[in-house]
Amino acid sequence: MLLALVPLLLLGLRPLPAHAASDPVWGLMASSCSASDIAANKAVGVSIVEVEAYWDRYLPTAAGVENTDYVTDLRNRVTACLDAGLRVVVGTGTQYPPSWVRGLAGAELVDQRGKNPDTGAIDTVFSASVRNAEADYLTRLVDDLPASRLDGFRVGTSAAGEVGFPGPNDSGDGFLQSWWAYGADAQQGTGIAAGTPTTPMPGWIPGQSTWNGTTVTAAMARNWFTWYERSLMYAIKGQVDALRAAGYSGLVHIPSPGKGVLPADLTTATNALLNGAGDRDGSLGRGLNYVDQFPVLGGNVGGVVVDLTGVDDATAVTARAASPAQDMCTAGDADTSTDPATPVQSWSNLRFARAQAARAGLPAVGENPGPPAAQTGGTSDSDSEAAQVRHSPAYARGCSLAGFFLAFEGVLDDPSSGLTRQDYANAVTGAAG
Repeated sequence: MLLALVPLLLLGLRPLPAHAASDPVWGLMASSCSASDIAANKAVGVSIVEVEAYWDRYLPTAAGVENTDYVTDLRNRVTACLDAGLRVVVGTGTQYPPSWVRGLAGAELVDQRGKNPDTGAIDTVFSASVRNAEADYLTRLVDDLPASRLDGFRVGTSAAGEVGFPGPNDSGDGFLQSWWAYGADAQQGTGIAAGTPTTPMPGWIPGQSTWNGTTVTAAMARNWFTWYERSLMYAIKGQVDALRAAGYSGLVHIPSPGKGVLPADLTTATNALLNGAGDRDGSLGRGLNYVDQFPVLGGNVGGVVVDLTGVDDATAVTARAASPAQDMCTAGDADTSTDPATPVQSWSNLRFARAQAARAGLPAVGENPGPPAAQTGGTSDSDSEAAQVRHSPAYARGCSLAGFFLAFEGVLDDPSSGLTRQDYANAVTGAAG
């Protein structure tokens, strides 16, 4: 059954046209909600913060056994921010599974070579045991926190807390084309999560030209990939369903990295039977196909907001340097982004992904990758954190984001970063500094 749509006007987030007059709400990632940070944030006009929960701290030893000291501290910090008038999104922290969850049936992700990811990612997509444990944890978050006062919960499937499977070389041995759907749950249905279909081609490995004595066609490869990438949407829906069943009726943020596979690249990839051709940035193995996935979210999962995590990432630097520049969203992007004649390969990640959210009628917020050396999405080609602070507000406004979260509060608290909250405020207001 599809979820009833939660009104998106709730708590101030709503779908916006390409150049809406409304300004984004300005926030920070990973807030401590300490008294000093609350005061500092309010002093410069920060109005919304993300507070991260940690599954492994919440239920560290066994199912159902809460760490009451941690739960109390988390609740107190969230409540302190709310009572001070700050809006709060809670990151559920499912990317930090306790050790006992790692031991559950089907918890290990497996690629087509039998390898496991070296990132610590577990199978929150196909494993019923993991998904059930995750649902119990999400229920506890709703029960233990002032959920009705929150601006949102933030959910994902990856080790980074975003939507997606592990990425290129996450098997740790230099192999760049892992597909993470080769456990017994996905292949045979043994212990598969409720409502999640098994592979349409059991045993087939991308790149193979035959399956069960039949010649594999491009259409069959595309159908397999659609199953693979939509499995992520089943997992997201499972998390949203768990929150709703616990009584939470607010918004749910879906952190969405990169731009996803481009339509022309997917055609190249499936014509080559997913042998690695057309994989521009690892989106294929990660299962990221926003052209398809965002409409699936918009049509089947109510009350979701896509959180575009590529604001002023390395692709923005490249797109900004193009002639003409290709980094800024424009009013026609939603209509032209899937036209084969549109050179979307030169667009920034944010511009293309924002267009897909607009096509799907989904509201969007965003965040920058953070310091390049922090391994949170930045690369050696990214802007420095100071440059991200300068550029991101213009991207947030130009792409009509309902909110922007600067990564991270701790950077602004660290004197060695050379950045302050006033620098952020100056960037938002356009003041020099």
